[in-house]
Amino acid sequence: MAAIESAALTDALVKELCSGRALMETRQHLREHVAAAEATAMRGHKAINGLGKCVAVIPQHEWFLLRNKYGQEAMHDKGFIRDFQKHEPEMAVNKI
Repeated sequence: MAAIESAALTDALVKELCSGRALMETRQHLREHVAAAEATAMRGHKAINGLGKCVAVIPQHEWFLLRNKYGQEAMHDKGFIRDFQKHEPEMAVNKI
C-alpha cells in the first residue's frame, strides 16, 4: 500500500514540475513576443527626447539576468549590443 502511495506522490510531483516548467516557458515566450512587437513598432524612430535612439528592446526579466551574468558595463558595450542584435534580431530596433 505504501509503495502505491509513494508512486502516486512521485507521479504527482513529476506532473507538477513539468507543468511549472511549461508555465515558465510560456511566460518567457510571451515576454519575448511583447518585446518583439514593441521593437517592431519603434523601428525607424529617431532619438527619444534627446536621449538617443533605441537599439534594442529587452524584457525586464532577461535584462536583469544578462546584467547579473555579464555585468552592468556590458549593457553599454557596443560589441555586446551588436552580438545581442545579431542573436535576437526580432528585438533589435536600430542597428548600432
